[in-house]
Amino acid sequence: MPSRRELEFALANSVRPLAAAWHRLADGALASLEISNSQGWALVHLARLGPTTRQADLAQAIGITEASLVRTLHQLEHAGFVTRQPDRDDRRTNRLMLTESGAAIAAGIDERLIALRAYLLEGVTDEDITVTTRTLDLVARRIAEWRGLP
Repeated sequence: MPSRRELEFALANSVRPLAAAWHRLADGALASLEISNSQGWALVHLARLGPTTRQADLAQAIGITEASLVRTLHQLEHAGFVTRQPDRDDRRTNRLMLTESGAAIAAGIDERLIALRAYLLEGVTDEDITVTTRTLDLVARRIAEWRGLP
């Protein structure tokens, strides 16, 4: 039986390549939609966050800076998938809303991602998924603590 140190090492070394490979597969699922990956991820995250999401919240959900998101939002707005409206409480920020066509594309993306997750996790028990998710959430919190983040 492997030692605790060996188990920790195996976990630490499997997370990054697994996440990268999964992300590449998810990007591939977006490829046939004739939109860029950045546009696809913005749409699907916006749909998950709900109507009238702040631009800063969308950037955080995607894991990019707000400045990096601006070009993608401009493209999505130009294509008629997203509308931006100034926030009533803070004119320095925008609220984002999916249009009907943007919501339809986001739903199509989500269907593909659901199918991908189902395939990748076929045969994995609900209990194993729960334990794995709980473990990764704990590690993410500890990483934030280590960095001194809230």
